Amino acid sequence: MNVEEYIIARVNALMHTQDAAIVNRLEGGMSNYTYIVETRGKKYTYRVPGKYAEMFVDRVEEWDNIQEVNRLGINSKTSYVEIISGEKLAEYVEGTILSDTDVVSYNEVSVAALKKIHNSDMHFKEYDAFGRLANYERYCRQKGFTHPREYTELRGRLEAMRDRHADVPHVPCHCDYQPTNLVMAADKLYVLDWEFAGLNDPLYDIACYGNAGFDKALSLLEAYVGHEPTADELRRLYYHRTFQCLQWYNVAIFKDRVGLSQDLNMDFNNVATFFFNMATDLANGYDKL
Repeated sequence: MNVEEYIIARVNALMHTQDAAIVNRLEGGMSNYTYIVETRGKKYTYRVPGKYAEMFVDRVEEWDNIQEVNRLGINSKTSYVEIISGEKLAEYVEGTILSDTDVVSYNEVSVAALKKIHNSDMHFKEYDAFGRLANYERYCRQKGFTHPREYTELRGRLEAMRDRHADVPHVPCHCDYQPTNLVMAADKLYVLDWEFAGLNDPLYDIACYGNAGFDKALSLLEAYVGHEPTADELRRLYYHRTFQCLQWYNVAIFKDRVGLSQDLNMDFNNVATFFFNMATDLANGYDKL
């Protein structure tokens, strides 16, 4: 049974129906297989985590996050989550994925969603960025990888940035607020996929926009603060984006080491190099501010 046949069987069982059909697979992301499925005239998404996804996501924490976010009304309705496997069935949001747009045209509505999140009383755990990064580095070492000297040096620069911004108050954050997780439906912006939500510097969310290009993050920052960003605000943005790039560098190294480059026909070594070079450029930009 292939993944599509499996998903059809699971949706039929969960929805007590026999007419589930695959519409298409959603692109994006490095960890999950997510499909749009239609049954009884309604569309849903069904997520099947890829190999080793459980090493990067705490599914109990994700479920707790979903319960908190439901109070804000900005997430799609989750119908089912399997804590052990991480499989999830949710109502499909028909709309425009922001990554399919110029992104900046939606800055105003995106800022409104961010401030709703950041000013909320949602109870999240600390994101613990450096704790996560240490885990990802350990996963790589366990697979026989030795981080090069250049990485160690850049990691030291990142720690210096962290110390400089240690006093910034943490608030509820999505922590994966990239345009692929944002869907504009009619006049409402939906914020999807709360796997990594936690307490964090609010500018961490804005830095996630860097996945669509760092210029998009810079534009969103100006819209968020309502003025030309100060040097300190810019440093925080550069710092968090540098961290994110090193985080994804380690994820890519691990995925290559466990054979996912071959399984997914994606050269994760090239992905790792891309993120490391970007992290280096951002760190150099930070030093010039």
